[in-house]
Amino acid sequence: MTQQIITYDIKPTKLVPNSPKPLLLYKGYFLRDGKVDSTLAFNTFKENGWDTQWVATYGHYQRSHYHVDTHEVMIVLSGPGKIRWGTADFGDDAHNHTYGTASEDGALYSDANVGDVFLVPAGVAHKSYNPTATNSDAIGLAGGQTMLSEDTRKSIGELEVSGFTMMGAYPRHLVCGWSEGGDHVGQFESVWNVPIPELDPCLGRDGGINDYWKCY
Repeated sequence: MTQQIITYDIKPTKLVPNSPKPLLLYKGYFLRDGKVDSTLAFNTFKENGWDTQWVATYGHYQRSHYHVDTHEVMIVLSGPGKIRWGTADFGDDAHNHTYGTASEDGALYSDANVGDVFLVPAGVAHKSYNPTATNSDAIGLAGGQTMLSEDTRKSIGELEVSGFTMMGAYPRHLVCGWSEGGDHVGQFESVWNVPIPELDPCLGRDGGINDYWKCY
């Protein structure tokens, strides 16, 4: 694995807590011959105390959301795709809040390419979408408690992925909730105080959150 990590500071908005901890982007991780070794990623996450809970192929739209009880790691298995960070959506018009003006100002937009790993602090808003997708919403390829079984460890690398597909994991024993802009106004500090895991999902005790988060 290469060791390039890019950091992004995403400040709170009126509606979204975001985080004083930086969003971390690990470039080109778990790649073999230009493809992600998803079994290696799955096993590495697990060895470092992060359990995979879903694999999804993204659609044309997604609502902006954040997680208040847990941090999240997402790896791009196939792509490219787009992710918007840091701002809330307005209203229910999916096209307008994804491609129009129905969202808070000041968003960060990033391309999501194969082998990119995003380590997302609790509270950071994100919406993942594929402008070229023919499906409107994300399609789950795998998820739930079955993701923790030995059979999954063996078969995760056999999943057929296409479009913009990511795999997501969370610190052991934690389950992500879904919150949207405005849900925690006045409670941002409690979101910022979600405990930092002992191990980085990709690097264990060396680098990653140990360098960029442990000072908070």
